[in-house]
Amino acid sequence: MNETIIEFDNKKRLKLVLLGAVFGVAALAFAYYIFFVAEKIRIAHGTMMLMLGCLGIFFIISGLKSLFDKDRGGLILNATGIHYKGTPVARKIGAVKWTAIESISTGMAHGVQFVFLKLHHPENHIQQLSPQLQQHVIANGVAVSADQLSIDFNELKNLIEEYYQRYRL
Repeated sequence: MNETIIEFDNKKRLKLVLLGAVFGVAALAFAYYIFFVAEKIRIAHGTMMLMLGCLGIFFIISGLKSLFDKDRGGLILNATGIHYKGTPVARKIGAVKWTAIESISTGMAHGVQFVFLKLHHPENHIQQLSPQLQQHVIANGVAVSADQLSIDFNELKNLIEEYYQRYRL
């Protein structure tokens, strides 16, 4: 049990591409309505079409980029610490040593279950984050989810707790 690497799950990451396709279809539907059905072109409809089109393109590009990324390791657990790469905040924080973690808890946010890693001295890890994100990490800790990983939430929680109990001292 020296090191465990949990890879990203392509099926779960494909959701971004599908979400982009949905936004793209919605933008095309608005465009059809604006140019062929509406008697007057309204700013609100044009803005909605532009926004949905941009979101669709963004999600398709980021989804395809994540699908073909060569770095497949989403979570790395070893004797020194934990390194989660599933969110931009966690990527900026980087690897967190087991000795820097004060407690581990679970919670739910936006319909997704998370393992929260509360840090002893979070200011040592969050200098590169915006002030709002710094306050969030100080209050809640670093959030780790199984949303994009090839593991379910209960296995993730048990694995993190097992490593924490074994290597925290």
